[in-house]
Amino acid sequence: MSSDSRSSSGFTRMTLGALAAAGAVGVTYQLYADARAKRATGGLAHRQLTCSSGNIISYHVREGAPGADTLVLDAGLLSSSLAWLLVLDHLDPDLRVVLYDRAGYRRSLRRCAEDYCFEESVGDLVDVLGEAVDGDCVLAGHSLGGYLAHRAATRLPETVRGLVLIDPMHPRQLRESRTQRAGANNTNLTVRLAPLSIQCGGALLLDRRSLLSYADDSPYRRALGWELSSASAWRASRREWGYAYAFMLDGGRPLDALEMPVSVLAAEATVGDAPEQRALYEEYARSGADGGSSETLAGASHLSILGSAEHAPRTAAHLEKALAATHVREAA
Repeated sequence: MSSDSRSSSGFTRMTLGALAAAGAVGVTYQLYADARAKRATGGLAHRQLTCSSGNIISYHVREGAPGADTLVLDAGLLSSSLAWLLVLDHLDPDLRVVLYDRAGYRRSLRRCAEDYCFEESVGDLVDVLGEAVDGDCVLAGHSLGGYLAHRAATRLPETVRGLVLIDPMHPRQLRESRTQRAGANNTNLTVRLAPLSIQCGGALLLDRRSLLSYADDSPYRRALGWELSSASAWRASRREWGYAYAFMLDGGRPLDALEMPVSVLAAEATVGDAPEQRALYEEYARSGADGGSSETLAGASHLSILGSAEHAPRTAAHLEKALAATHVREAA
């Protein structure tokens, strides 16, 4: 073998070795990120429930004062109970709060033997409400969690006395908004490719500084970063998004009429970039009792509405106002 051949062979081995080492580091980092994302939420009681779907659902409870109102919070796509922690910090400490993780996020495990559909997540939420709520509650959901909460509320009119939707997904938004449809095309490509990349160590290549810029001033930014690097969270989001994308492209289904008031809080960036979205949010409000209400949070984006130190306190105030409104309605 010539010296040039030996040199080329050695370079190839060095290159392959370096790639293997980089891959091993990336996979190790992803496994570590998965573990960190599942760590207990400080100060909250952790509980698990095996649902009728077979899924093992994890939720966290802040007990609050005896006899206090209960607020149940459901997160959006590629988000878990961690997304609500900053809002929780600004809620009245006397409130009883339940933070819920859908199957696949954090410590919630998907064990359903059937293909995913929204009814699976809705049924899990209904089961959690049946165990976690003694009496009644106000249910709130962000993004995809908002749509799922709306569906769950139709099945528990005696338990859910009020519904708050934070920049919710609407089943017709891709049919009626060109801006939303273009954004969804980009999301579709990302969500389809990311889980395999993350699983193989691609989490190290994520531009977390940009992706988490909305939470730069949040004490939970690091925890959100771990979740963003979690392969299990990306797998759960791919499963949910795959169904949601086709569902919205097809026009979804009509909103159910609810027996409780519906309050919508929109991010200014959402309705500003897609004015058609404002009409869809107003439709959500009208789907509830008494005509509901729809407000816009100035300066907020879809993610900062929960995750920034500027906007989280105002979202918390909106939730408390919605709780108070249910008492006024009951008194009347």
